[in-house]
Amino acid sequence: MKRTIVYGDIHGCYDPFVALRKQINPKKDDLEICVGDIITKGKESLKTLDFIIQNNIQSVLGNHEDKLLRYLRHEKSAKKNPMHLDEDEQNIINKLSDTQQHFLENMPLFYKSGAITILHGGIQNHTNLEDLSKRDREKLLRLRYLDKDGYFVNLGEENENSIFWADIYEGDEGFIVYGHQPFEEIKKSSFALGIDTGCVYGNKLSAVVFDDPKNSQEYALYSVKSE
Repeated sequence: MKRTIVYGDIHGCYDPFVALRKQINPKKDDLEICVGDIITKGKESLKTLDFIIQNNIQSVLGNHEDKLLRYLRHEKSAKKNPMHLDEDEQNIINKLSDTQQHFLENMPLFYKSGAITILHGGIQNHTNLEDLSKRDREKLLRLRYLDKDGYFVNLGEENENSIFWADIYEGDEGFIVYGHQPFEEIKKSSFALGIDTGCVYGNKLSAVVFDDPKNSQEYALYSVKSE
């Protein structure tokens, strides 16, 4: 049976990613997919991106890929680009090949495999993934916390009354596997699994493997320590 293998935020951490994949030992027919933020911050973003492309690994869009794509779209305009990149991001843009850019431009916002939905940030209850507003699309990439009235809380503005989206998600769009918010350990919720364990910050890179994607409650967790 074809497994579904989902990798957490890699952020250019090439060696831990290769080690984690070797530990899982994917078979030819397995589905391998990343939760986004495969590049930026880490030492080897483009090498990681090439490895993903060459090994037919898929990925949903992360907010860091989205930032670079928005920058590139602005560059095609006659107006001055309003976006500013840091040194690492600019280096990636300068060296990005046509093949790499094509891959980034074709990363979907979400991916469904059986009962599992893979996305980068988060989702609110009653959101319809097949009918997303522009605001909904932004939340899929960036959602972390909500206030007591259910409104999006900007990064850095969360407080003791803020609610993490996965803690109240009711499963409307399947069992969500997501990244974006780094945790020391994989975060388990009733209908979601957060697998960004902060590899680029010195913790570890994690993945989840579903032997049968129709059964979201049975899975195996894997991780390797950061370099």
